Amino acid sequence: MGWPFASSLRALLRPREAFRTEPPALGQAVWAMARVWLPLALIHALGTTWRLLAAWRTLRIEGLPTGLLERLGVDPLDLSDLLAALPPPPSFGRLWPWLLIAVPLGVLGTWLHHAVWDHTALWLLGGLKEKRGFRTSLLAEAEALRWAALGTLAGFLAWVPVLGGVLALPLLLLDGYLWLFRGFALAARHGCEPWRGVAATVLHAILFGGFVLAMVLLMLIMARMGA
Repeated sequence: MGWPFASSLRALLRPREAFRTEPPALGQAVWAMARVWLPLALIHALGTTWRLLAAWRTLRIEGLPTGLLERLGVDPLDLSDLLAALPPPPSFGRLWPWLLIAVPLGVLGTWLHHAVWDHTALWLLGGLKEKRGFRTSLLAEAEALRWAALGTLAGFLAWVPVLGGVLALPLLLLDGYLWLFRGFALAARHGCEPWRGVAATVLHAILFGGFVLAMVLLMLIMARMGA
């Protein structure tokens, strides 16, 4: 099979078998992850930026549909004045060079974020019995995210008119599966049961969601006290 993402598809379809081979060195795993994921993430960021700038320009000129505004109970004239007062969007030519810095930092930041939170969750679930350390989680995350980069490729389908709306739910389900997929890598590299690895990714989402909610509530309380 000559398709360049064939190995990723096989890994995603058979997650229990994807990490049975001898683990590579950490540097090799990170490079393999970046080599696959970084170009896709950059293309996705460029396309998203282009679409957002176009939407910004359209919003300033045309505004929102009148029917939608009426259902929301918003005066179209007031909103049109507000939108017209918005500054014009920056040009795409000014923004895209910054993406060459932001995207690699975002990729590495996402990798580290998943490693820290998944490792912590796996520890809470008793999945670190082999005591292989945080470096093992870094390796597992790099391996899993390399395969999961296929999800970024599938996400490009959301840009296709009409097709994007039809595939919204399947793409959302794919994102959920790719989140859980990291758990198989964690379990295999830490030598614990697969359910613990998958549960660690779920606990990660719960803990991080609770952390974000707590921070939002704290800021609201501080803003109210300062008012």
